[in-house]
Amino acid sequence: MKSSNLITLLALLLPLSGCVGRPDYTLSPPASTEWVTVTVRLPPQTEVTPMDVLYRSEKCQREVYDPTIESHRSMERGNNPRVLSLMQQNNSAIWQSRIALDGGGKCEWQLSTIRVDIQPVSTLSLAEGKNIIPTSYVFGFDEEAYAGGGGVGRKKEAYGDLHLRTELFPTVFVNNLLNKKTLKLFGGNTNKKKWSRHYRLHNVKNIIIDPDIHFKKVVTLESPKSPSAPPGMTITYPDGSVEHKRGIIPDYEKLLSIK
Repeated sequence: MKSSNLITLLALLLPLSGCVGRPDYTLSPPASTEWVTVTVRLPPQTEVTPMDVLYRSEKCQREVYDPTIESHRSMERGNNPRVLSLMQQNNSAIWQSRIALDGGGKCEWQLSTIRVDIQPVSTLSLAEGKNIIPTSYVFGFDEEAYAGGGGVGRKKEAYGDLHLRTELFPTVFVNNLLNKKTLKLFGGNTNKKKWSRHYRLHNVKNIIIDPDIHFKKVVTLESPKSPSAPPGMTITYPDGSVEHKRGIIPDYEKLLSIK
């Protein structure tokens, strides 16, 4: 998943114009830049993967295909995707990184988006034989959409420092027709704005992601075992209750209520 996100971003890097010669993707934050600190407090048996960080430039623009005009060519801000690792703090559960809002350089790069992914470690017994899908948080610093932001929900406004205390539940998806199993940490239906993990930030200096993961409360979604079986998913909750539904999203309120 992480490599595919990076490929998506790199595919956006069409030739840039507005800079002399080849655009310079080097970041050189000026002394006056402001910084945002990203902190992740990891529960046991989880990990945070390197962050996708995207800078954009008004000065170094790129030519893009535009079906709405006769020439089919228009200009938009240039993209400069980076992959940045968070650093563990003193062998603790805290992982942290500082990111410049003004990336500087000849193209005057400005921070546009940060994406943070957390996931169960592959050595977790629950993860054995399953494809792990990361749970993502996306933070926007301008109004432009982020191509790699799928699955995090609708963008919502946030002002000042952000401290996120998401309750997450291990969710196993069993696809019987494809003989495939996946595992991800479920934090609610992100189509509902209240559970969205997609933020447009204003005046922020600190982002803290502090998840509470209920590893003993596993929910399982299983597809029909044959093509002739009735459509829909069988959802088994940690308390043993079973639900049959067409969708693939468990009842998050029910999960939160299970003691």
